[in-house]
Amino acid sequence: MKPALAGRARAATTLTVLLFLAACSSGPRIVTNAAPGFDLVGYQTFSFLQPLSTDNGNVRTILSNELIDSTKRELEFAGLRHVDAGGDLLVNFVVSTRETIQTRSTPSTGMSMHHGRGRYGTWGGYSMSVSTNEVIQRTEGTVGIDIIDAQRRELVWEGAATGRVTDQTRQNRAAAIDAAVAEILAKFP
Repeated sequence: MKPALAGRARAATTLTVLLFLAACSSGPRIVTNAAPGFDLVGYQTFSFLQPLSTDNGNVRTILSNELIDSTKRELEFAGLRHVDAGGDLLVNFVVSTRETIQTRSTPSTGMSMHHGRGRYGTWGGYSMSVSTNEVIQRTEGTVGIDIIDAQRRELVWEGAATGRVTDQTRQNRAAAIDAAVAEILAKFP
């Protein structure tokens, strides 16, 4: 890729990441792990595992295609070359969501006193409320990228982004995937 085009592609990726982070209040949490002594020296090419864990059996899913496009772009920017089969490194994906329920008790100060007179005499009383309970349901999603040494068939690097899945991220899934992959692979050696 020509330097000017690479710069524009990187700028577009950076813009996507910024838009994704702006959509999330705290941004995704990124976690990476490398095998002891892992270094990119000696690795020149990469391929995608067949079938990917995000595929549906032997059917390539839309999600898999979006992950492949984003990952391919980032790894090529890092200096690796994509080959259809037989790469030095194999790439696989892990995607999951989980529902979380959080309850929050908020103290409230409400008090009322009443007094009345009726057929059987006078009466009085009071009522007081002490707290309000709020239930918050959220969806949390994780996108993971596994890098495998093809010759040794051994995991050498893994990275994952975990963040809140909102209606906005669901509607702009491709942009959210682009941003998550870029953030994960920014930590790739």
